[in-house]
Amino acid sequence: MKMYFRHHYSFDISMEMLKVFTIVSLIFVHKLAITGASSSVTLTRVQCEKNAKFFATLNVTSVNSTIYADIELLQALKAGFRGHVDVQLRLSNAKRFQSLVQTDTDYCELLSTLKDSLFRRWIKSVSKNSNFMENCPVPAGHYYLKGWHVDMGLVPSYLLSGDYLLSALVYYGKYRTKKQMFLVRCILEATMHNK
Repeated sequence: MKMYFRHHYSFDISMEMLKVFTIVSLIFVHKLAITGASSSVTLTRVQCEKNAKFFATLNVTSVNSTIYADIELLQALKAGFRGHVDVQLRLSNAKRFQSLVQTDTDYCELLSTLKDSLFRRWIKSVSKNSNFMENCPVPAGHYYLKGWHVDMGLVPSYLLSGDYLLSALVYYGKYRTKKQMFLVRCILEATMHNK
């Protein structure tokens, strides 16, 4: 997988890191407030829009660091839907966000190639309290997440303190072309404090 940083440099990145960033965007339960022994993350804003042809309902709430989601999928998500994620960081004294990583991947292809990885552990953690699909296609129906607490062991320890902006797009087609058809678009802002 080739990743692009700050639009000038590229290098090969492990599938582990790609999977970590993809799960963050593709599971629609990003409304977090996480506290751990060595660090904490507080969500400051979540804003999502859905394609009404695919989703009747897409509600995510956070109560006392516990995540709840209610999703009504009107039609199946067949193989070929993709996720594009842009993770940006603004350090404590900075005015602007800087892009850390951007990735674009086929979700079903990614799921079919999984072994024991950090991405798989995120999926298993969420699955304990939900009826979310762990494979493709994703059939139409009602999906929920009830009472999910994030395990700080699933949050990468190398993340720096600062404000984070995650822009996530789930879509069919080719990114930034006329053939792109969005399914869900979310913007999340969070603050990370390392102790």
